Amino acid sequence: MSKFNPSMLVPAALAGTQSAARSAKDVALANINKMKEQFAAGEAAEGKVNFRAIEGGRTAFTIRVSNSALVLERTKVQDTDVDVKEMTVPTANFTDALSYYADRIQAGEYDAQLTALTEKKEARTDKLRKTRADKKAAEPTK
Repeated sequence: MSKFNPSMLVPAALAGTQSAARSAKDVALANINKMKEQFAAGEAAEGKVNFRAIEGGRTAFTIRVSNSALVLERTKVQDTDVDVKEMTVPTANFTDALSYYADRIQAGEYDAQLTALTEKKEARTDKLRKTRADKKAAEPTK
């Protein structure tokens, strides 16, 4: 729970006019913080974990937004550019690696991907709303 700040107070009449939706950047940063908490909790971690221990004392991880992993790096493999969504790091440096990516996200290096994911999510939401509205309109009235 975040500490109370008077700026959190909003007149009730205006509360409905402000969007409660978080931006994709906010979601990515929240997911990074959640992974840090889960890592600290160890076996007691709650929720879906987006990291795993692998051989050699390393931890593999992805940073997910809207059920999609961000492309964290691009690298060349046999003269072909490859999008890397899963990275590994020595387990002792896992939280530092997450902080590194959080800083890069805050700096705007992933804004293009985050914008694309936001558009994808909005398109899916619009499609679901239309499908539900069509289904409701087709139901016989009682």
